[in-house]
Amino acid sequence: MKMHASQQSSTTIRQLELGCGSNKRDGFFGIDILSTPCVDLVMDYENNRLPFEDDSIDYVYSSHSFEHIKRHPEVFRELLRVCRHDATIEIWTPYGKSDDGLLFGHYTFFSETSFKHICYEYDRFYLGDSHGYFLWERTHYNLYPGILEELRGMHIPLNFALTHMFNVALEWGVFLRVKKDSPRAPGLQYPLREYSVAGRAPLVDVESVPTRAV
Repeated sequence: MKMHASQQSSTTIRQLELGCGSNKRDGFFGIDILSTPCVDLVMDYENNRLPFEDDSIDYVYSSHSFEHIKRHPEVFRELLRVCRHDATIEIWTPYGKSDDGLLFGHYTFFSETSFKHICYEYDRFYLGDSHGYFLWERTHYNLYPGILEELRGMHIPLNFALTHMFNVALEWGVFLRVKKDSPRAPGLQYPLREYSVAGRAPLVDVESVPTRAV
């Protein structure tokens, strides 16, 4: 574990980026296994305890890092420990049902079922005896360029395509709310869905895409 001279005191850090690489989000404290000018702390967050106090972090961001790790239960338990009640966790990965998701070096192909398991179906497997759970609030799909027009021409609903077809989305972001007012997830969760094309903004209007097969 190597700390850069510019590192903030752990007691003042409120926004954390895991796997920041050379492109850290502004205002965030960056952790990565490799040293770059953007990295504030060089460490393997998959196999080490995060050096922060319990209930101290307001926001966790990670972009294209979680698909490279294997020990997800341990990582999610650490996030639950260091995050405050109502903190946000924003995780971007390649969409599991895409060519980008299947690249060499990717160990996990994240899909909607992955986060159902983590957030409420099998939350105790991932979080153990830790008090609290993750509320899956929102999902943002970065769609393959031209896919909306292709689906519209075939009268295929976008939700159906995401569930049953390949290369509909290139990447996706999952937004979780940390909840510590209950020992475990109370039941089903229904995250909102957002969409963009060839980037994370602006959102696209998908009202013209059929909502059911015709």
